[in-house]
Amino acid sequence: MLTPVAALLAVAAFVILVRLLWLNVRPARATTIVAIAAAVLVLSLGALAATGRLPWLAAVAAAAVPFLRRGLGLLRYLPWLGRLFGMYQGSRRGQSQQTGPRGSAMTVREACEVLDLPPEPSRQAVIDAHRRLMQKVHPDRGGSTYLAQQLNEAKRVLLESTTS
Repeated sequence: MLTPVAALLAVAAFVILVRLLWLNVRPARATTIVAIAAAVLVLSLGALAATGRLPWLAAVAAAAVPFLRRGLGLLRYLPWLGRLFGMYQGSRRGQSQQTGPRGSAMTVREACEVLDLPPEPSRQAVIDAHRRLMQKVHPDRGGSTYLAQQLNEAKRVLLESTTS
C-alpha cells in the first residue's frame, strides 16, 4: 500500500518542483511550496528506494533533476576549481622534493627498502635482489603488476645512483 502512495507523491512533487524551478513559474508562496514539494519528493523517493521498488541511484537522480537548472549555474566555477586542484597537486609535488635520479618519485632510500638492501648497495647486489624478488612477484607467475613495477623502479633508481 505504501508503494503506490509514495509513487504518486513523488510524481506530484516532481511536477511541482519542475514547474517552479525549471519553468520559473513563481506563485506568491513559492518558497513554502518548493520546500514542501522537495520534502515530499525526497520522502517519497526514499520510501520507494527503501521498499526496493526503485533503485537508490535512480531515486537520487530523480530527486536531483528539478534542481538541475539551478545547479547549472555552478558550472561557471569549474575553471576556478580546476586552478585550485592544480595548486593542490603542485603543493603535493612540492612535498616530495627528495626524489631519486631523473626526477623519479622513488628515493634511493625507498628503493633500498623495496629491494631489502643496505643503504649503499653494490651494482651486483641490486641486480641479485631484483632478480630474487621478481621471481616471487612477477605477474606471469600469479604476482602483482604493481609490485613488479615497484621492483623495476627501485632497480632503476639504485642502478642509476650506484657508481660501482
